[in-house]
Amino acid sequence: MLSNKFKINYSIGSVANGIKTDTFTFFLLFFYSNIIGLNPGLAGTAIFIALCIDAITDPLMGTISDRTNSSLGRRHPYMFISFIPMSLGYIFLFAPRQGWDMSQTDLFLWMTVFTVITRLGMTLFDIPHRAFGGEVTKDYQERTILMSWREAFGWIAGLSNAFLGYGVFFASTSEYPQGQLNPDAWFPFAVTGAIIMIITVLYCSYTTKDKAKNLSKWSGSVSLGSILKELKIALGNKSFMIFFFGNLCLSLAWGLANTLTLFVNTYFWDFEATQIKYFLPVYFVATIFAFLLTPKMVKLFDKKYIVLICIGMVGLLSPAAFIFYNLGLTPEKGSYELVFFISTFLLVLITFNIMGIMVRDSMVGDIADEVELQSGRRQEGILFAAVGFMQKLNAGLGTFFAGQVLNFINFDRSNHTAEQAYTLAFVQGPVTTLLMILPIIIFSFYSLSAKKHQQILREIG
Repeated sequence: MLSNKFKINYSIGSVANGIKTDTFTFFLLFFYSNIIGLNPGLAGTAIFIALCIDAITDPLMGTISDRTNSSLGRRHPYMFISFIPMSLGYIFLFAPRQGWDMSQTDLFLWMTVFTVITRLGMTLFDIPHRAFGGEVTKDYQERTILMSWREAFGWIAGLSNAFLGYGVFFASTSEYPQGQLNPDAWFPFAVTGAIIMIITVLYCSYTTKDKAKNLSKWSGSVSLGSILKELKIALGNKSFMIFFFGNLCLSLAWGLANTLTLFVNTYFWDFEATQIKYFLPVYFVATIFAFLLTPKMVKLFDKKYIVLICIGMVGLLSPAAFIFYNLGLTPEKGSYELVFFISTFLLVLITFNIMGIMVRDSMVGDIADEVELQSGRRQEGILFAAVGFMQKLNAGLGTFFAGQVLNFINFDRSNHTAEQAYTLAFVQGPVTTLLMILPIIIFSFYSLSAKKHQQILREIG
């Protein structure tokens, strides 16, 4: 059994990714398109290019860490060095100023390069970190608990990052009532996040390194042929394919909705940053609810059914506030009453969303056991690389398509129309619901139940 101290030390490692994911999902497109003035279509394309690079580097990192044997184990050498590109890329990403003499091409290249560097740094840490969590315990329920801890810490980190933004750096001023439009607030916001990333990455790596020494080691030769053969076995696993494509479709839907959140809150609901920050306690409470409920749900139901219920609830609740607005049943725009009205739906929606993420994360360890039965190899690295890539897809695909939506409707940050704001809210709400249908269909074919997993463990001994 894993101690609570280890669970905490391990889960602190998810803080860096929580900060990065929150920023990339909610703030990055807004910063470049609304503060710096980069065409939103180009901004979305920059994210998409980084995503294409991730599609290569994430599985490569998983494969490399699977095959690494060192005094620090298979994963920790990469975890220790990751803070350098991660933090530097993140800081430089938010360095541009409105007064800089940069063309659209210059801004596009700047955003692309430092987005790639930041995400490469995160790949160095996050893929080995996830794989380490998957191999440190084989127990079906304990694995779920550990991933619940990890996900909870990541969400709390993301919420804390958002609170620093809305509550501190983007606070309303006489010049900028909507403080998120203050160009001078963004660089200090990024530097603060980078410092927290460095501290948490190094702390997690140091405090968990002893546990890594006693885990399984890679044996046998390492050749391109063997790597490709084992990749084919791992990535061709039926359970994994269902998991991958289900998450792919889910990332498109939820990522698009998340990326448009700040735009919709600012331009459709007319909220100031000081009002938006009141949503953050709702996210925090939802995280606690999900953390407490998920292990109990896994004891009662197979993970497949929990995932299906969670996706369904998120799909049903995503357009709720928008629908009530069209029925004339919402409080006045820009009011605190509207904040609290939306919060009632948000609490339930986010609880189910986080529960679904926690359960899906724990599925990968189960799939790794099935792959071991088929191939005789522990390949958590390559499989958890898929999870890390999925989280990047959430921000990457969402940002790409949100950028294309903004470009398609000719959204102008300084001269937008009510119709344009309405279109963004429509895409964030009803369109998201429609996009949730496909992942529900895909996950309905997932067949790796608790009973089947126990049989797999008996067979691999």
